[in-house]
Amino acid sequence: MNDKVILHLDMDAFFASCEQAHDKSLRNKPVVVSRNHDKSIIIASSYDARKYGIKVGTPIFKAKELAYGELVIREVNRELYEDYSKRIFNLIKDQFTYKVEVLGIDECFIDGTNIWKRYGNVQNLCLAIQAAVYQETGLTCSIGASFTRLFAKMGSDIKKPNGFTMITKENFKTLIWNKPIEDVIGVGSSSLEKMQNLNVKTVNDFIKLDQKVINDTFGLAGYKMYEKLNGINNNKIAYWDTSIKSISNEKTFDKKNMTTDEIEEILFNLTQKAVNRMHKNEVAGKTVALSIKFYNQEINFEKREHKKRKTYSESFNDYTDNLEKIYSKVKSLLDDIYEGEPILLIGIGISNLIEKKNIVKQQSFDKIIV
Repeated sequence: MNDKVILHLDMDAFFASCEQAHDKSLRNKPVVVSRNHDKSIIIASSYDARKYGIKVGTPIFKAKELAYGELVIREVNRELYEDYSKRIFNLIKDQFTYKVEVLGIDECFIDGTNIWKRYGNVQNLCLAIQAAVYQETGLTCSIGASFTRLFAKMGSDIKKPNGFTMITKENFKTLIWNKPIEDVIGVGSSSLEKMQNLNVKTVNDFIKLDQKVINDTFGLAGYKMYEKLNGINNNKIAYWDTSIKSISNEKTFDKKNMTTDEIEEILFNLTQKAVNRMHKNEVAGKTVALSIKFYNQEINFEKREHKKRKTYSESFNDYTDNLEKIYSKVKSLLDDIYEGEPILLIGIGISNLIEKKNIVKQQSFDKIIV
């Protein structure tokens, strides 16, 4: 296989699944994310909720009827979802490849062109990514793999949850051209209305249109869509910059009464993960930061309301990637500010990074300018 290998990773029922992963008692229960008001609509539903016919857009009053006495409603917890999102994308970057283009909180493109051979084939690579994500977060994801971005993205929707679909030059007409035209990314309400006027119901119907009709009706956008649906595409992945500016990890707590020992253990684990990433990327850092959010003790804990995030930092005299040294600095920051308040979130960051091979050169320069 000499073609580009593009993966599209899409988390399964992300918001609702985060709630279930965060609170294990919600496993196998119909969980929805919405305001608990009869006029509200569902913005996310777990696969358990979908068994009752509850999906995105279902009015909350209707969902309560469909899963009477069973429905679990959670209000949007953006901070929790962002925490899981960061962990997932950092994991992919650290364990597989830095060539990741994040599209949103729950999906990304991954350039697998130069790494799939390590796993024997593309499917094994995707299974390895799915296993790593599940081990880290308890969440499942579905992956589409193809030689174009569009086909990879459409492929991730074919088998859900925890599915894998490979779309090749040999099978894309079978897998893609029979799909409803509204399933194609980029076909909005305006384009769909024009499609309907032309009696276009499937991708195949669109492909069969005369080129002049496509150009006259849809203009340049129609021509580009025609090319994409024939497997002709700009497949560049706008991946992260390889020069790492900082490394960080954070953890949202799932209970209020954490002991000091528990907090310190979590802090050590976060620091260890960050240092492992430093070792893998062969960098050292000079500045360490502790980020922390406290619960507002005057407000109900279950509502997860909190004070603003505060960040405290200190710098070393020299660059380091030593776990003991970095953790000692982080713990010192915690000792200075922690007075027993309930914590919502804690995180550590290491910045002012430099490649280890350049440390001697940089330190010599520092001495000169001092």
